[in-house]
Amino acid sequence: MPTNEVTFNLAEFFDKESPSTASFQTDGGAATMELLVDGDKLQYLINGVLGWVEKANDGTGRINRGLPAAHPYYDWLYATKISSIQGIRPTERRLGRDFQRQTQLHMRDFVFYEKYKVNIDFEPRPYLVATDEKINGARETKRWHKDLDGNVDFFTDNKEYLRFFDLECEPSAEILSSPQGQFKFSRTDALPPNDTPISNQNGGGVGIIVAKRKLKFTWFFVPYQVVFGDNITAGFGKVNQYPFYGYPAGTLLLEGIEVKRYPPPSQIILADPFVQGPVASKICDVTFVCTCLNQAPQDLGGGIPPYPAIGAYKVPFGHNLVPWPGDLKYYYALSGAPGGAAITPRPIYGSYPFERLFLVF
Repeated sequence: MPTNEVTFNLAEFFDKESPSTASFQTDGGAATMELLVDGDKLQYLINGVLGWVEKANDGTGRINRGLPAAHPYYDWLYATKISSIQGIRPTERRLGRDFQRQTQLHMRDFVFYEKYKVNIDFEPRPYLVATDEKINGARETKRWHKDLDGNVDFFTDNKEYLRFFDLECEPSAEILSSPQGQFKFSRTDALPPNDTPISNQNGGGVGIIVAKRKLKFTWFFVPYQVVFGDNITAGFGKVNQYPFYGYPAGTLLLEGIEVKRYPPPSQIILADPFVQGPVASKICDVTFVCTCLNQAPQDLGGGIPPYPAIGAYKVPFGHNLVPWPGDLKYYYALSGAPGGAAITPRPIYGSYPFERLFLVF
């Protein structure tokens, strides 16, 4: 990973015993470094070491990132905290009013130093860290099949889900009640209750277990503006239109999101999107909560239509398949027309390109 203007000029303190340390255990590790930086680089220190993020404002929904600095030796550890900044060799006093970006109560002045001793903590991140150049090189244009009428739009898939992204999986099961009379008792000697249909009166009913997974896709350290975008709410209650992270189209149902909001390490004053007044910037982690239903090939019935490679609004797989009581295999289901009304049959769930969830407008 390349250096920037700050990390190139950070020099490690050394002694007979290293001021910098590292420790590791079975569930991770950490390191600290004691470094020296010139005073004229201090203003760039926070963003240059801990990283930053902003939306690109070019209409594509992409974001620009300054990456956190990696440890020079343990390259899987990244800067997560600047635990102290201490000046060395004072040079002058400076007035606080020259550094205030808005009218507010502040201290009158502060002492500026020739150099600063900086302590930085490093920890592993639960996601891949990748540069803008690497991600931008993977961008592509995709179709968005918007509705049953065949309307199609195009969008830029910025591939942001390839970095600062983590996946959690919790296997679970759902019990479906079988219809009355679907099962019956069976005995080799033909004695009662042989051939008697099972019901709530004589057997308590039969539950059919459907294996599912609860998946949580978390996108870390993104501008808080992302949660206000229609591109997220448009995906609620829909299945993935394209294969996503190895899960076939139709198998992921987006149920909602969870948001953890926090201030960035270095505050930026933005224009409020509603009143255009000054507002403090915020960062967040967004978690997309999905249910996964991915049937095994032996559980599929016949007559399921093929899914086109270019995608479609109707996805004949996953959550749009229903088990038939006859053989307990899954079949494609469409809505019926009540009273013979002339309507376009629709699947249980429409589809949405999950790649559009990772855009910031």
